[in-house]
Amino acid sequence: MTRVYFQRASKGYRAVRGEVVRQIQVALRAAGADPEEIDGIYGGDTEKALKAYQQAKGMESNGKITTETWSSLMGEAPPSLFARCLQLTGDFEGHGFQKIAGNFDGAGLTWGIIGFTLQHGELKRIISEVAQQYPALLDQAFGSLRDDLLDVLRQSKNEQIAWANAISIGSNKYRVQGPWEQAFATLGTFPEVQAVQLKRVGAYWDIALRDTKRFGLKSERGLALCFDIAVQNGGIDFAQEERGILKWLANHPDAVESDKLARIADVVAENSRPQYVEDVRRRKRTIATGDGVVHGARYATQDWGIAEHPWIV
Repeated sequence: MTRVYFQRASKGYRAVRGEVVRQIQVALRAAGADPEEIDGIYGGDTEKALKAYQQAKGMESNGKITTETWSSLMGEAPPSLFARCLQLTGDFEGHGFQKIAGNFDGAGLTWGIIGFTLQHGELKRIISEVAQQYPALLDQAFGSLRDDLLDVLRQSKNEQIAWANAISIGSNKYRVQGPWEQAFATLGTFPEVQAVQLKRVGAYWDIALRDTKRFGLKSERGLALCFDIAVQNGGIDFAQEERGILKWLANHPDAVESDKLARIADVVAENSRPQYVEDVRRRKRTIATGDGVVHGARYATQDWGIAEHPWIV
């Protein structure tokens, strides 16, 4: 069945961006339809290049990534729902494989495709795995900073956070000192390190799959919502959140899925830290309804390949 997976966002909406878009741009350039810049942003130049490619192949020249266009350009099955969900949640998180953020939120450092943190141990696990499996890459990225990094990771959590705070800069501690920023950015460029990151992301995807089954969710937006909850909130808990959702479902036996998703979004938001409730609500309802504002940018999830279609992993 032909469908549109990605398209240039309408005026006023956030442009689709991320690793899948970057792969599309690389493939376009290789096919002789140059998108100008390989920046992972689905803008006017990428749309123009797609139209040129489609015209050359005798397809409808609409500048959209349809099933037919993807198959012709990429030579493989359409992008997985995992890849599409990761691209959207990764953009909400404001991170790619390379970006490092300082101790702006008390989490120490935040790095990687979904913002792995020092506070929760994920950053340490990834660095430790890279050090064990790909020590040369760690040396290449960090150089003389390598031993300092590994020494810190052997210290207590409080000592790690204190170190992260010391290398964080700016009035809000969002940036880190230049050498550390460059080192983490370089580490994130290696395909082997990206694969390690994606393996860690897989644990959150498993939580999302679990939660869709718990609440009988069938749509792509349902799985995308559960994945975003897993990444940002650790998943739907088995206590207060579960009780609140199940009680509402019992009182609304005829509710359609879009209503279920809106209720799940609200329950998760209302169980977040008070200062983040409305931010979480806006983010979760954007996925639940397919349209909304997150961090000041308006999103239409259909542009990102996430719609009401039944999900197939």
